[in-house]
Amino acid sequence: MKMTKWKTILCCGALLSGLSGCEDTRSDYMEEFQTLVYFRNSGEQTLSVYLTGENTLYDIPICKSGRDLDATATAWIVVMDQAQLDIYNIENLTDYVQLPASCYKFLTPTEFAFTGKDAYQVARVELDTNAVSDLQAQDPSAHYVLALQVYSDRPIGASVNLLMLSLQIDIPQLSLASSGLVKANYTASSPVVNTYQNSVALNIDNSWDFTCPLEVLGQEWLDAYNSENETEYKLLPAGSFTVPTEVTFKAGEKSVPFEISVDRSGLELLEEYLLPVRLAGCSKEEFAIEASSSEYLLNVRLDPDKITLSADMASSPYTHTGDGGGLPALFDGEVSAASYWHSFYGGGPVGDPQWGYYIDLALKEQLSTFYLRYATRSNPNAVPADVRIGVSEDGKNWTEVGRVSSGLPTEGLVWASLPVYSLPTAFKHIRLGVLSSAGSAGGDLTVPEGTGACVAFSELELYGADLTK
Repeated sequence: MKMTKWKTILCCGALLSGLSGCEDTRSDYMEEFQTLVYFRNSGEQTLSVYLTGENTLYDIPICKSGRDLDATATAWIVVMDQAQLDIYNIENLTDYVQLPASCYKFLTPTEFAFTGKDAYQVARVELDTNAVSDLQAQDPSAHYVLALQVYSDRPIGASVNLLMLSLQIDIPQLSLASSGLVKANYTASSPVVNTYQNSVALNIDNSWDFTCPLEVLGQEWLDAYNSENETEYKLLPAGSFTVPTEVTFKAGEKSVPFEISVDRSGLELLEEYLLPVRLAGCSKEEFAIEASSSEYLLNVRLDPDKITLSADMASSPYTHTGDGGGLPALFDGEVSAASYWHSFYGGGPVGDPQWGYYIDLALKEQLSTFYLRYATRSNPNAVPADVRIGVSEDGKNWTEVGRVSSGLPTEGLVWASLPVYSLPTAFKHIRLGVLSSAGSAGGDLTVPEGTGACVAFSELELYGADLTK
């Protein structure tokens, strides 16, 4: 036997509250009739319920009111046939279809005897929520209602003797609290095992025990994802992560946490890995998975360690000695309006035709893989707009390894990470050249006749490793 659960009528509030005052909205009829019988909640009503596999109970109050409160009365609830409902549809420009008898049953008698002490009586109907949902799915254009009339041996007002009850059925949704692409970067100083908290949430109050499986997606899914998003992720290797196979809900729980762990010890440096985890279903078949919040995509990368830089490792023929703190300001760890390096403007050496205004780094240890990270100055009137990156073994002969000509930040005091570059041979010198800058003091920095444009940075960082060893 199916269990039943009380639901709330959204459009008219709680049924039983205020039933003793049934007559307070029917005063128009009291002058004409000594006694009046009517539906307390007449007319078109909508009952909002969730599809949970359980039937829905609905109470229908029938009121007796009037000047003669001691009067007796007999009332009957009658289910309208489709012919009667068609007449209602014509008169009210509606398109209702009577709910089949297989979708509901009355749990109380449909005939009521009112004594002189009775102000109301209640008919209870049980609606087969699953059957109604199936019916609506089979014919979405049909507007099904349970159409009822009340008859009595006492007068009944024409506008209060009909009830058109329709069900708005929603499907409970399960979702991941954290979904979509989540990035995590590690270095050698990061914990070996890193944990990530997530949870599965239900959008209604929970009265059931059930489980939800979690699925780690495979190579076929990743190939399709990479193709669609123009990415080159690799699956996180088996054995480097743990994901629970399922989460278990107990009655009363609307959210259940779970934990994912990643062991970075076996990861290759600078490889872009993806761990795709999907909320794969629910043991309670009436519940649905919210598609937009069903996948957690953990993107992890093992980065090179940060390399300590100092002013004595840097050089530039374009440093302005009267504006900013010079090269030391790039490595003082302070991203603020008070600390920045500024190039010449309106004079000084002309820009290099290949490298523009550049800063060179002479490293103490050789690298083969690296990336640069810089912070813009607080005043963004000369932020980098086009940069070129080069390397050298001797600090004299330079090889370009990359260029970034778009997408660089134009705001003040924000960080920008340049791409990762890997070479088959090691080097000890890096050049960061700015070909043009943006903002009110921006412009081309490669022109041989000189320019009034300039460029400025607040901080400069280097991350790298020698993978040739």
